[in-house]
Amino acid sequence: MSNPEEPSHDAKAEAIKAAIEARLAAFDRHKDDLLGHLQKVCEYRPKTKSFDSEKSWRLVRFYALRYLKERMMVPVVDRVERLRQLENVLREARCKLDETRHKVTLVALFEEWCKARFPDFTDRHVGIFDEALADLIASLADMEMAASRAAERVRQKPGRPGGTGVLQPDFIIYLELAYRDITGKPGGAGPGPFTRFVMKFLEALGRCTIEEQTVIKVIRAAKKSERWGRSPFADF
Repeated sequence: MSNPEEPSHDAKAEAIKAAIEARLAAFDRHKDDLLGHLQKVCEYRPKTKSFDSEKSWRLVRFYALRYLKERMMVPVVDRVERLRQLENVLREARCKLDETRHKVTLVALFEEWCKARFPDFTDRHVGIFDEALADLIASLADMEMAASRAAERVRQKPGRPGGTGVLQPDFIIYLELAYRDITGKPGGAGPGPFTRFVMKFLEALGRCTIEEQTVIKVIRAAKKSERWGRSPFADF
């Protein structure tokens, strides 16, 4: 039986959301420092691309938000469970829609779809409906696969992780991809510009206690992964 004095699930979620927004606002105050560092790296010779400050900040901020959510929102076990539930729901919806394409119920579905979108119904909308239904089924299949792979990605691995509670190799891989996309240069595994970027990123998130050698150690662990330098969409 739950304790009536404990905050509700919704209240907890709102409190966590507010805490994340506050941390992200604090992160935003480091924008000039982070972008200044990345721009300098981008200008190093050989220069392979032009620096886009707007795009760069969207990418950096996205990973800051992801970092905060992963550590503050939901435990890993719960995230995996929810992703598996989502995968199952998407699979069921996809299968039901696919079955509907070959049954009498399709007529009723088509009629209601037309009422919602095309009050001035004409025969040409039959083709549009067929295309929309096929696209929806394909999209559900894509989302189902994404949920499955996401669950595998966040699932706890046996044994001791190669990083620290503050920083894990998996997150370093994502940061390196962002760094590579922004600067046109791969992240190194020594005391260089990529390590300094990771340090600045963590400091902007309020993680000031981690040492450079610890960061380098996690980067080297991440670099051993077969996913190092590869887009997360490479296998799709």
